[in-house]
Amino acid sequence: MIDPAVLLAFTLLNMSFALIPGPDVLCILSNSVSRGTRAGALVCAGIACAALVHVAAAALGLTAMLAAVPTAFVAVKLAGAAYLAWLGWQMLRRPASLGAEPPRSRWASPFAQGAVSNLFNPKIAIFFLAVLPQFIDPARGRPGQQALLLGLVSIVSGTAVNLCTAALGGRARRWIVGRPTLFKRFQQLAGGALVGLGLKVALERGRP
Repeated sequence: MIDPAVLLAFTLLNMSFALIPGPDVLCILSNSVSRGTRAGALVCAGIACAALVHVAAAALGLTAMLAAVPTAFVAVKLAGAAYLAWLGWQMLRRPASLGAEPPRSRWASPFAQGAVSNLFNPKIAIFFLAVLPQFIDPARGRPGQQALLLGLVSIVSGTAVNLCTAALGGRARRWIVGRPTLFKRFQQLAGGALVGLGLKVALERGRP
């Protein structure tokens, strides 16, 4: 249904996109270094579930509406920015101790961090709207199925990259675990980065 060469090109592009530092990567690293690879993998699972919502929204035309209505775009952007800043503030206010379990709070759990940060990132939605259609060939028929397949490939390939990031964070934890001062500095750096990223997202100008 889709040319294998086109599918490969889309997969490589999507994996490159997943490597770009942003809210998702920062959430994965902060959790895997602080609480282990399993916590990072839970963030990856949350991101994958949110990506399913983005794919469905693109198929239903909701993403196009988001791009067409500046107010909706800004509202989603501010919601995501506020959540990132809140996560960062929690890390600065109450840094995780070595060996600590993931927080029991539903909104602060690793899975929720991945899902919410990805779901409220309008740039992810715009990616599916602007990039994915470029790889659909109407001449091959069933464009809806092509879009669905590309969306699933995007989720699988992106999750593979994210899991590798979680594994790297888990390995870094093994090195940092014997250095409490360095671990504390990492917590402060990650928390400050999340707050700064939230402020950056909130203050960004420009329309989708």
